[in-house]
Amino acid sequence: MDLQQINIKVYATEDSEVNYTNFIKVFNRWMVEADSDDYLNYADYSHVEAGPGVLLILKQENYSIDSAYHEPGFLYNRKHEVEGDNAEKIRLALSETLTKCQLLETSEELENAIHFKGNDILFMINNRNIAPNTPETAETIQEHLEPILKQMYGDDDFQIERTSEDTRERFAVRISASSDKQIPELLSNLGG
Repeated sequence: MDLQQINIKVYATEDSEVNYTNFIKVFNRWMVEADSDDYLNYADYSHVEAGPGVLLILKQENYSIDSAYHEPGFLYNRKHEVEGDNAEKIRLALSETLTKCQLLETSEELENAIHFKGNDILFMINNRNIAPNTPETAETIQEHLEPILKQMYGDDDFQIERTSEDTRERFAVRISASSDKQIPELLSNLGG
């Protein structure tokens, strides 16, 4: 299985305040500061209840402050193919996601109102052809995901649980860890 179109969502802490206007300011700054033409635009879906919030659109990926199921968090959505083996792709996706979470937590525009739980992560494959939502897919992905999570969480316990067994749904697992490690430490553990 060649994993592509990896999505990762890191959930916000319960005391976080999501101000979409401030996220638009951050995303606009990222577009201005970018040293490439990868950043295309942003879209504001904050009027949609339990929706994608504010979306930053890039050529290779999208970032959003997602509120699906009324659970706000930062969502990384890789759209195009990535080279390397599955472990490298998972590590890259986690590193990119955690790096952006760290930038958001320290962003002046957000006024220290947003923090992310590194011990509560959603991992999805946004392509049912590559990764149908089956037990076989879960077994294969867990083989690649588990060693990386062991590196990221160290000695802390974690669980990987499928979010649905409905084959019409995208393949997704929720990662829950006993860890109280902050985003910078998790990122450092990954080698990022």
